[in-house]
Amino acid sequence: MRQFCVLILIVPFFTSRGQLNEDFQIGLSAVRPDYIKASMTFLADDLLEGRQPGTRGFEIAAKYVESEFIGLGLVPGANGGYVQKVPLKKGVTDTKASSFALHINEKTESWDYAEHFLVNPYLPSSLVEVNAPLVFVGFGVSAPELGYNDYEKFDVKGKIVVYFNGAPSTFPSTQRAYYSSAVKLQEAVARGAVGVVTLTLPRAQRTSWEASVRRLAQGTFKWVDKNHTPVNAYPELKASVNINPLYTEKLFSNSGKNLQRVYENAQAGKPQAFALKAEASIKVVTKESYIESSNLVGYIPGSDSVLKEEYITYVAHVDHFGIGAPVKNDSIFNGAHDNASGVSILLAVAQAFRELPVAPKRSILFVVVTAEEYGLLGSDYFATNPTIDGKIVANISFDMPFFFHPLLDIVPYGAQHSTLSKHVDKVANIFNLKISPDPFPEQVVFIRSDHFSFIRKGIPALFIKSGFMTIAEDTVDRSKTDVTWRSTTYHTPQDDMKQDFNFEAAAMHAKLNFLIGYFTANDVEQPAWNKGDFFGKKFGKQD
Repeated sequence: MRQFCVLILIVPFFTSRGQLNEDFQIGLSAVRPDYIKASMTFLADDLLEGRQPGTRGFEIAAKYVESEFIGLGLVPGANGGYVQKVPLKKGVTDTKASSFALHINEKTESWDYAEHFLVNPYLPSSLVEVNAPLVFVGFGVSAPELGYNDYEKFDVKGKIVVYFNGAPSTFPSTQRAYYSSAVKLQEAVARGAVGVVTLTLPRAQRTSWEASVRRLAQGTFKWVDKNHTPVNAYPELKASVNINPLYTEKLFSNSGKNLQRVYENAQAGKPQAFALKAEASIKVVTKESYIESSNLVGYIPGSDSVLKEEYITYVAHVDHFGIGAPVKNDSIFNGAHDNASGVSILLAVAQAFRELPVAPKRSILFVVVTAEEYGLLGSDYFATNPTIDGKIVANISFDMPFFFHPLLDIVPYGAQHSTLSKHVDKVANIFNLKISPDPFPEQVVFIRSDHFSFIRKGIPALFIKSGFMTIAEDTVDRSKTDVTWRSTTYHTPQDDMKQDFNFEAAAMHAKLNFLIGYFTANDVEQPAWNKGDFFGKKFGKQD
């Protein structure tokens, strides 16, 4: 196995004439598996207490990254320093004071928090109440360009909309991911809804109900503007509730609709909407606090007098969930793979660029962000409030890329949407890596990490994970082991350094992302959305 990996690493160092390409070889040679392991070991240690924003552990992690930026000789990229302050408002649901009651045919049934329902904190104020009819609107999606509209000819003004999480499986993978995002909340607001209730389709639950309870207990965050107003908090929606899948049927009991048929229609991608002939009374009491977190920003100036004003940006989030409810007698959510790994790979990439004898033509920007776990907040704050004067033309993000096994193929989320694909193809060919499609479109990975904050600003982006290819002597089905990891270890205290990581594979992730950025930074053509691309039209100002 080791011999196989060495062979694929020798291939890229030769040009078409058989001469060593010394520039990027020097950068590639600077990537060391032990350096990635060392950074992860520190960031995932119990000392950092899970790195939740606003805690001492997060501040230690931020200071570590800042020190590494200094040691690497990066130019400070945030108002004369490396630290961009990110103001956040935190909300934690008061579970005893908050309530949900279902009214059907003049009978009222009060539900129990954590057993029947969860309600998200309402950040615009500490107390809010709403009483309104419940209406079911399928996935809550309106996608006219795909010929789909759950709301068609159905008025939800003043009502609480009930919908399944996700989006129709008939949508292309990344469009499915987009319509599974907060765009659903925006649609509900635009149509006058006063609350949302989210349901889970059978066999579509990404995490257990118990894990959802634990996660919400950690609270939620929003970044705030100069008036301390939470941004993207959707104040029009007075309540956002999740229902335990065991009790979904109760909501449909008076609708006259067969729930199994409703499930079948959803799975077939058929729009649907109807009144549930029930009302809900929801009370949300939120414990509020303001905290100051931070992004870390540094860069390497480009070598071209003109192109240096354009930036290729590498991003990884350093936050995790802190200390929470114990799982298997451990309460520290160390976040080794999610995402001490991504930060460590970003630092390795920065070191590779620093070792180059001549910097690339475009500048290379490194941003380590906060509060990704709470809605991509740090990256959204930076993308909305960039600290550099030039133009960000591409983003490459790192977030638990999966290196529990040798890297034989990659899933390059975002590549199919822009000209970044040519550099992905080139580097994959150099390293003899296969390119695989999204193996789990139902997981809507494309919207779930920091690259999406840049896409929403019209910036082409990449987010690369490993695929599941095996070699002849491999007896492990990686698609099963990786899925098992997601269901048993992801977002639990067991995501620590005791796991069997493959740091040679981690180094390969650093090398391929370094080389993609290197070629992009030296390309005479600026990265661009493909003509007619979905995201180019949505965010890239394409006609």
